[in-house]
Amino acid sequence: MRAFPKAAPVTVDVHNGRYDELLFILGKDNVTIRGESRDGVVIEALNNDGINPGSGASQGAASPSFTGGRPLLSVEEADLLTLENLTLRNTTRRGDTRSGQAETVYFNTDSGRLVAKNASFYSEQDTIQVKGYAWFHRTLVEGNVDFIWGANRAALFEASELRTVGDSGNPQSGGYLVQARTVTATDPGFVFLDSVLTHGPGPKGNGVPSGATYLARSPGTASTWDNVAFVNCRMGEHIAPVGWAGAGVNREPAPHPAMANAAQGWREYGSTDLAGKPLDLSKRVGGYLMTAEEVEARFGSRASIFAGFGGGQGWDPAP
Repeated sequence: MRAFPKAAPVTVDVHNGRYDELLFILGKDNVTIRGESRDGVVIEALNNDGINPGSGASQGAASPSFTGGRPLLSVEEADLLTLENLTLRNTTRRGDTRSGQAETVYFNTDSGRLVAKNASFYSEQDTIQVKGYAWFHRTLVEGNVDFIWGANRAALFEASELRTVGDSGNPQSGGYLVQARTVTATDPGFVFLDSVLTHGPGPKGNGVPSGATYLARSPGTASTWDNVAFVNCRMGEHIAPVGWAGAGVNREPAPHPAMANAAQGWREYGSTDLAGKPLDLSKRVGGYLMTAEEVEARFGSRASIFAGFGGGQGWDPAP
């Protein structure tokens, strides 16, 4: 196999087709995986915590044991990985006998950047786990339980669709979109901008009950932050009126911080129904309703969201 210097740009062009395989990227920057078409290139496999326990970590070839690796695509020690014009699918079903957490993508690089453009990501549980900095633009992310999560710095999902599907293991559950474990109080965490929250049938055909899906739930740790913001997003009727699964909701612990504000915690602004009618947010519990001025100051541009990258060097990705 040809070796490339770590920083040398590499583009992998993938022709239309279905590819049954797991992917692993270690110690390589500036990699672009570009499909011929979004729906025509499908990379898929069945992998989960019941098969390969643990989120995975690199090991030496002579290591006496394997510590797991449940994602479809696992990425370590990498910066500027771009996924474009393709579909990644972890085919695990939560209702399977051998199942468990099943990421489609695990970006395991605290200081690195991930870009996903015009791409689709499917699983039921933990579809996207990210550390570091991530930008998802015009993407589809589908799942049911905590299907976007991670110990991240800043992850922007822009003009994207977040689709909750029926739980194959528990048909009455609507699941949770996000579980944030953001590294510091000042990191933006997970930001959803100009996106749409939809629902559909799961792998067994059952749908999502009305009002049964929560925007986020807390991991219940004092060392990480529940920094999540939904800004100008359209939301289907599957979203619970209370919005957030805070203390006492479904026996969930209190978030950190327990009281959100404009700078941290669970935040929301400009939410509408799918037709664009403003939602009645008076029943929301545990979140903070931002003002237009607060939104502009905190999330007014990609550059402001990713200002912390590189120790303050900043990052301003473009489509």
